[in-house]
Amino acid sequence: MKAFLAGVGYYIAHPAALMYPVATILLWPILVIEVAALCFVVFEFGRFTIEMLRRDRKRSLIRIEAAARRSRAEITARKGRDAVTNLREISGNWLVAHFVSLLGDGSDMSTARLAKVLAETEMTATKRLDSTRLWIRLGPMIGLATTLIPISPALVALAKGDLATLSAELIIAFSTTVIGLVISAAAFVISTIRERVYLQDISDIEYALELLEG
Repeated sequence: MKAFLAGVGYYIAHPAALMYPVATILLWPILVIEVAALCFVVFEFGRFTIEMLRRDRKRSLIRIEAAARRSRAEITARKGRDAVTNLREISGNWLVAHFVSLLGDGSDMSTARLAKVLAETEMTATKRLDSTRLWIRLGPMIGLATTLIPISPALVALAKGDLATLSAELIIAFSTTVIGLVISAAAFVISTIRERVYLQDISDIEYALELLEG
């Protein structure tokens, strides 16, 4: 018990002696997170590229108005399934396709139902945007953490004249900084462009619904 209290007293009197090993232990979990984040951003960049290549470049107000007009006529004729099919003509973009898929067989095309489906579609878009927005901030933070942690053992190695250890620690510090910035930059580009195109798709859907409701 006395040895334990003496140990606690030592670390209270010398907090640096406790912080150094804790920070060193944290390096490897943070490195794992950084590598996982890099893999995730690379995956998202691939999915983003496919999204952009598949985007419907033929969208127009005339096309949206025509699709809404046909759907409105089908709803009046109580042909919900045909109304849903016509709404697919708003555009070929995945967010519009997702909205239409949530309508199901078109058995319920009430105003409340359409508003709820639109809200669900907006939430889906927000979730996809948030998945990359998160790393715009976390990327540099992780990079900074993995830069500062190896500096301590590097300074210790410098004091001992251990140039091999100093070099190895500095390589980790600077490499992880670059990776953190790459993660942040890629996430920023993906999020910025996605936000613009998703807002355009949501705007198209909202316009079509306003026409649908007359």
